Amino acid sequence: MTKHTRRVLELGAGLALALTVVLTAYADWHQRTAARVRADTVRLHILANSDTWDDQLLKLQVRDAVLAALPPAVTQAQSPQQAVRALQTALPALQAAADSALHRAHSPQTAALRLESHNFSARDYGRFALPGGEYTALRIELGTAQGRNWFCVLYPSLCISGSTAAYPGADENALVFGRFEVRLAVADFIGRLASPAGEAVSGLPAD
Repeated sequence: MTKHTRRVLELGAGLALALTVVLTAYADWHQRTAARVRADTVRLHILANSDTWDDQLLKLQVRDAVLAALPPAVTQAQSPQQAVRALQTALPALQAAADSALHRAHSPQTAALRLESHNFSARDYGRFALPGGEYTALRIELGTAQGRNWFCVLYPSLCISGSTAAYPGADENALVFGRFEVRLAVADFIGRLASPAGEAVSGLPAD
């Protein structure tokens, strides 16, 4: 075995070990951060009666009525605990708003509102994404609740148009809003490990 071959093999083994360390650290970071995101999130989940056009439209009408009836104590809450307490207090008013929307639409359906823990799959909303797992949620079931669902986030108040709400921790915001930045940070770290004499790697492509 030549000196050059030995050096290549040693470098390869070192990079493999470094990659394992980085990926393990990232997996641990992701798991811990995802748990904080779930604890700091209150979701809204509306289940339509069916997938017919009329029932899906009715779902959106109920959604708009409920969001309009949310009191400032919910939308301006400073913690998920405050938001949950405010929602518990507001449940009668939110139920009335949903019932009123159904009545205006001349629908015989009923709306069942519950504040409960529910298991959600991981979901990408376009401008942000949430990990899967158990969340506190305001769930609204219309009729038989067999249709496509509508999801959003009440705390932080990401359901509200123009909201600039964010999570309390930088890691949580990175996971929910900054998926590309997190990926590039890991890639940059691996690049520095692979560079001669630990030189920094510059010029990584931006998404």
